[in-house]
Amino acid sequence: MKILHLLLAGALILSSTAGHAQPDSARITQKALLFADSLMKTDWYESWTAYANLAPASVIKFYGGKDGYIEHIQKLRGRTKSDQAEDDPQLKMLNLMVRDEQWQCVIRMSRWFHKDGTRYHQITYFIGQSKDEGESWKLFDVSYNRVSNIIYMFPEINGDLPIEEPTIMSEEQEIALQKKAEADAAAAKKVVKKK
Repeated sequence: MKILHLLLAGALILSSTAGHAQPDSARITQKALLFADSLMKTDWYESWTAYANLAPASVIKFYGGKDGYIEHIQKLRGRTKSDQAEDDPQLKMLNLMVRDEQWQCVIRMSRWFHKDGTRYHQITYFIGQSKDEGESWKLFDVSYNRVSNIIYMFPEINGDLPIEEPTIMSEEQEIALQKKAEADAAAAKKVVKKK
């Protein structure tokens, strides 16, 4: 009987230690989203030094240093700067994974803006990296770059991490695209029913 109690006690100790070794992905996700919110706010308030401080070192290096990176962001920022006050952007964690003892993520950012009397919908992606178990994050916005350049800008990125191209569509373009998708889905249903 004592052996059974010792085995049960040992199993409990092992299971409790294994449970503590598991990272808290919900907490890590919240931290990443908090840093993504900071990236959005530094962009919104044009706090360029703080914006650059949130970027991975390899991204800064790709643009020849902090000044080159800031200049690049400022140049492209004008195309999505809204003519009026807008609702807050929406953030959503799409992918979170561990690679080589670091966390990496893709966060989707969706926002509306007005330019020259037209309402546009911007969807972009933030690529993030944490080397301290998700406590702090370095992020950059794909919309200021090309997805094809990411491997050169951020060689540590996991090749399995799916990264989509950012999009900017007018409200009319987006409605037309939704209607086309609905029509295609309805046509596909009819084909399936005929079989």
